[in-house]
Amino acid sequence: MVSYFKNLIRKKQHNEADTARIENAIADFKQNPHEWDEARMGVQSELRDQILSRVMASMPAAGRNRYQRRNWGIAASVALVLGTGWLGFHYRENILDVIDPATLVVMKTNGHEIKKLRLSDGSVVWLNGGSRLSYPDRFSHDKREVVLLEGEAYFDIHHDDKKPFQVKAGKTLTNVLGTAFNIRSYSWLEKISVTVTRGKVAVNNSMLLPNEQLAYDKATGKSKIKKLSAEEVTLWMQGRLSFNDESFKAVATILENKYQVSIRFQEQKMEDYRFSARFEPSDSLNDILDALTMTRGLSYKVKGAVITITN
Repeated sequence: MVSYFKNLIRKKQHNEADTARIENAIADFKQNPHEWDEARMGVQSELRDQILSRVMASMPAAGRNRYQRRNWGIAASVALVLGTGWLGFHYRENILDVIDPATLVVMKTNGHEIKKLRLSDGSVVWLNGGSRLSYPDRFSHDKREVVLLEGEAYFDIHHDDKKPFQVKAGKTLTNVLGTAFNIRSYSWLEKISVTVTRGKVAVNNSMLLPNEQLAYDKATGKSKIKKLSAEEVTLWMQGRLSFNDESFKAVATILENKYQVSIRFQEQKMEDYRFSARFEPSDSLNDILDALTMTRGLSYKVKGAVITITN
């Protein structure tokens, strides 16, 4: 059985140096067996049951019956080896991952929906409308990684010095140990933005502190950092709309996707007008358009689902 697990690790690692360490650790264990240390290794019966259940689930039905006759003793022996010394601490989760690989989950929200989910490490994520997040049903022993495929999400990350948390969004990579931040990465927006509310966040080659936002331009690949109120950026979690020095083009695109309309401009220069504004969940699309156009001396016409901004 030990050789069975060793082969599984070899398939997982593809690393001769690690394989040699495994073999040495197993040989050392055979010559110098250790007693189970529950304070250091956890409850032996729980690890044994965990190993057994994953092995049984990975076997065909015919093999399970034959294996069941001698399973508990073997599982207990493997648990003892896994819980001992370098082999246990470095490879226990890796072996369990090989037996029962983590499953990728994709959480989706529609245009008006906000969802909250808790990841396997205790981290909490809120998804804004029209978003998709890919994440494993459990994290591996050495890393925590999720992908924001589309949309906006707020992350409140459980602190773990040994497992950095990574969020991929487009061509940005956000690295943290334990902090809180917001990422907006809609495919129809020109920029990806990362805003920090608590702690430190590394985005690509930049470091962000609370109330700082990095904006990554998809077209140029360049990033800019500015100070702002992170609280304003995360008002969407309360169902509110907030624009912080946004171009009218970006505002229009956000409104198009939220209200399923098409917004056009009579003159192209209008797209570059900038707005800072906050709206409540009770505000209608007409309320928002009235407020935005009034500040610039503009008006708008509505024809079905098409809105035209005019002078």
